[in-house]
Amino acid sequence: MDYICLREKPRQFLALTSLHVAEFDDLRTDFAPAWERYHRWHTLEGKRRQFAAHRERPNAVLAGSDVKLFFLLTYLKNSSLQQHQAASFGISQARVSQLSTALLGVLNQVLARRGLLPVRDGGALAQHLAAHGELVFAYDGVERGVPRNQDREAQAEEYSGKKKPTA
Repeated sequence: MDYICLREKPRQFLALTSLHVAEFDDLRTDFAPAWERYHRWHTLEGKRRQFAAHRERPNAVLAGSDVKLFFLLTYLKNSSLQQHQAASFGISQARVSQLSTALLGVLNQVLARRGLLPVRDGGALAQHLAAHGELVFAYDGVERGVPRNQDREAQAEEYSGKKKPTA
């Protein structure tokens, strides 16, 4: 994928990353220094370097923090297979695994500093919602089918009649 070319196509950029270009640029302002700080002292495997890395290698396929952030956001948004992500960005599947692990850790730190991490605990969620003035929220979820019981009588008890699957 060509990050520079896709920046010029806002609708496609939004579809791939879930962010408008301006939102991406805002996130990049915190992500870039955090990634450079991490990469300076850690390898992609997460091991501490003995000596600081002063710059990115000149032959890096995903050169620059902005390309790395774009890579990670497309990976997270599309839940793609690592092989697909590797083919899309011209790297190996093993490198996708290493990069996504390292980049996700840095992104989570940035989101935590901004107070944008999802709330995972029910009690914490209740506190967060109680403190929120406006009670209008967006919910991003995936609808999944539920396996039906094979017994006809049990099916009748479980079926609410609200929704029928489309063929």
